[in-house]
Amino acid sequence: MMVGAAKGLSQPNNSQFVINALLESFTIHLRALIDFIWEPSNVRKDDAIACDFFSSAEQWKKVRPDFPAALEPARSRTGKEVAHLTYARMKVTPETKGWNIGEMTEAMVRALKVFADNADKKRIGKALENL
Repeated sequence: MMVGAAKGLSQPNNSQFVINALLESFTIHLRALIDFIWEPSNVRKDDAIACDFFSSAEQWKKVRPDFPAALEPARSRTGKEVAHLTYARMKVTPETKGWNIGEMTEAMVRALKVFADNADKKRIGKALENL
């Protein structure tokens, strides 16, 4: 969904409605993947996280890439500007409203590739064979 939304956002002549819908999809899915790869401090018992697909959490942490600076806006802005109704949205200016979709997508795909290359294939199944 994240990659598909990113591709959709690169298409010319999208209506503002379509742009907004694709941006919402992109940011929500990106943030979910961020939480999957670099689990947040408030992980719940039933949350799926990357280390679940390794024999130990330490094994994943040894190969997991550092959190890319390119993804920080998704972590900090998605909740306030996309997922939740907040007064903070009123402070967003046209100059600060943009998202670097290409750079964010590339950073996340690189991290997912590290995950796919290193995760226990028995735990993953066939879900990531073509990544």
